[in-house]
Amino acid sequence: MQVKGLSSELVELRSIEDAQLAEIHKHHNRELRLELSDFMDLEFPWVPLNQTQIKAKLEEMQKEERTALFGVWSRNNEFVGVGYFAASWDPWCPFINIIIWPQCRRKGYGAEAARLLLEAAFNNSIAHVIGCSTPEWNPAGIAFAESVGFKRAGASRRSGFIDGKFFDRLFFDILRDEYLAGQTKKAGD
Repeated sequence: MQVKGLSSELVELRSIEDAQLAEIHKHHNRELRLELSDFMDLEFPWVPLNQTQIKAKLEEMQKEERTALFGVWSRNNEFVGVGYFAASWDPWCPFINIIIWPQCRRKGYGAEAARLLLEAAFNNSIAHVIGCSTPEWNPAGIAFAESVGFKRAGASRRSGFIDGKFFDRLFFDILRDEYLAGQTKKAGD
């Protein structure tokens, strides 16, 4: 039986299998090194990883309590990105992260994956607020978070260091009430 809330007409959220490691590896060693290093919480984002190292890191992440990793598939069965949902720190305040491959962006996959995660979390958990974050050097990530309803909640100043410069990490969140109000508004349109 398929779990309600993990698929739509546009995307499906499924487990990441060994077959997807090559695609993750390709993007990590090219244009998404910083984003995927951030996703995997790597201490040294400039270091390229091989598939075995990526698999080990994803397995380590999956072992964290109340954490779920997933792949994002388009309805034509194309692997278009990755994401996670983590409530390990506080089940009332889970955290999400979604990365869509550059060639698959601007097709609605990320927004739909975020919508599915928000719907599943707010309908099937005690979450009252869901957060996400992005480094300040990622304007596309900032625009994406705001486009799906997240509001800026603050920043961790000088929280990282790349290319000889410190950067801030920007935090966003959406309250259950805000999400539900947005759903009611959409239903009334």
